[in-house]
Amino acid sequence: MKSNLSHPEKFLLALWMTLFVFPAAGAAGFAATVSPPRFELFAEPGEILRESVEISNADTATANFNMRTADWELTEDGNVTIHPPELQPGSCRGWAKIERHKIKLLAESERKYRFEIHVPEDAQPGECRVALLLEGTAEEDLLAGAGEIRFPVQGRIAIIVYVVVGDARPEMNLLRLGMDTVNSEQIPVAVLENSGKAHGRPSGILEGIDAVGNRLEFTVSPSPVMPGQTRRIPIWPARSNRVSIRDIVLPLQLSGTIEWEGGKKKIDEAVSPTHRIGLTE
Repeated sequence: MKSNLSHPEKFLLALWMTLFVFPAAGAAGFAATVSPPRFELFAEPGEILRESVEISNADTATANFNMRTADWELTEDGNVTIHPPELQPGSCRGWAKIERHKIKLLAESERKYRFEIHVPEDAQPGECRVALLLEGTAEEDLLAGAGEIRFPVQGRIAIIVYVVVGDARPEMNLLRLGMDTVNSEQIPVAVLENSGKAHGRPSGILEGIDAVGNRLEFTVSPSPVMPGQTRRIPIWPARSNRVSIRDIVLPLQLSGTIEWEGGKKKIDEAVSPTHRIGLTE
């Protein structure tokens, strides 16, 4: 398919690809996977946490990787932003100690990689968030671009680490439900705010009945809501539904319970693109 981008747009797209995180597992030249991809840990001031992640090389050749720590944040639209190497304000990267900076893996092999979190004695209740970045070396860099202009794109996997310190907890509040566009599709969404000191994750199975009686099941996305953040959380239609979300007739009546650590809300309301609903206890 012919691209509709102009030459300047192609240049900016290629440059953007060199700066931001891409899922790289399975790509030529970078065939790494990690397990688990995320750690959600709890610690007291002065405690040392010792953890390990399994790194696999699915390539048929020996691969070399670099490992480093990084600051990161989650935007309100759910994208992870990896910051430059410089320490960010309030960074806790100094708590993280990694096993080594360079890793060599034989073809189709795996190994455990150790890291530690050293929580200071004077750490206040809150949440430390740090990323471990597994990156390809120059030999594993991919190439992207258009025509004769090619740019190196570094393969990268971010292993996300949360450490809740002391009695820090999320304090979540469900503000409203409605219909909104997510991935080019109109689906129900929940708007949640978190005024606590640690991230929270909603969960729940909801039943939906549209205006002509079609029944559908929905799952609340367990996407994190960071302290001080208000986020739109998708409520995804189940794949087993006999009716496509595009074929439902609004308004959609939703019932069930949305839960999170320390709280929940019972739902029994109708939603539509223009109708902000009330909530029942």
